[in-house]
Amino acid sequence: MSKYLHKVTNYGDSTISSIIQDNLIEFFDWAIMDIGGFNNVSVPQTDVYGGDRHKLRLVNDPRYTSGQVWEAFRGNWVWQSGLASTDQPKTLLKLKPDAATYPNAAYKPGVSGVFVGGTFQPTSGVGTYAHHIDYPNGRVVFDTAISTTSEVTAEFSYKQVKIVRASDDFFREVQYRSERADEDFTLAGSGDWSQLSETRLQLPIIAVEVLKGRNNQPYALGSSSHFVNTEVLYHVLAEEDYERDKLLDIISLQDENVIELFDSDKIGRDGVFPLDYRGMTNTGAKIYPDLVKSTADGGFPYTAPTETVNMRMLNSRVSVSESINPNLHHGVVRMTNEVII
Repeated sequence: MSKYLHKVTNYGDSTISSIIQDNLIEFFDWAIMDIGGFNNVSVPQTDVYGGDRHKLRLVNDPRYTSGQVWEAFRGNWVWQSGLASTDQPKTLLKLKPDAATYPNAAYKPGVSGVFVGGTFQPTSGVGTYAHHIDYPNGRVVFDTAISTTSEVTAEFSYKQVKIVRASDDFFREVQYRSERADEDFTLAGSGDWSQLSETRLQLPIIAVEVLKGRNNQPYALGSSSHFVNTEVLYHVLAEEDYERDKLLDIISLQDENVIELFDSDKIGRDGVFPLDYRGMTNTGAKIYPDLVKSTADGGFPYTAPTETVNMRMLNSRVSVSESINPNLHHGVVRMTNEVII
């Protein structure tokens, strides 16, 4: 007989549904990038349609003074280092000017600065061009407004695929042709770019939905542990059917893959989230492989209650593959995620 709740120790802590969703989002965000799922943008770089990919445009954001916020044609910038891919994000290559001039700018995770009128302005700088980088939205935000006629350019890398929660980001307005830096991009408040970056959904995306149904099975005779089986849907949206199919394949092929879990509550309590409230990297920002390391190695493993918990992906199947219109293709992978608690 017990007077206490089973397998739950603190009402304020995240439960297994939240832990699963947080970990799947971070896992796929890292893993797809790790196999080369990113694109590098150099100064200068012109796309096949004639648009200048390296140029940032002025943003009319009512939260800031005009001239403070400048954005690239794509958001979701790369800040992570340590990828296994043969190619590496532009943020890790030697940026202009060379490392002798700015020794802390080379081989450092994240964008080390921008060019204003052709002159490099380091993110670590002070004065007129002091700024921070908003990585999720692909923006540069100056501490004080600069001339609205300035030419602001940057070298950066952006992630090819955005991983979101189906409960929030998934329902933003889809932005088509987000790979093109021509047409309306350079005109503030124009066309597909008329909304702020927070309310645009650039494709392709994977939206992770943890279903409410759950199946618990005993782990062993005489043990209070259980196999906790949770159903997860991966919604894929892409502008091209071949990219939708690629992502459906990548996800469904993770059947029988076992991943380690991190504890997002521990990360929050210790104040070590990789990005701050501005979308800028925190000092010593940890990448996904660091988060799932043991406590002794500086990680934040999820334990229930004291043993480290891993998660196995099972029974993957593609349940939907359809074309909503010629420019929007949808697919769904359903998968069982098993943990032992």
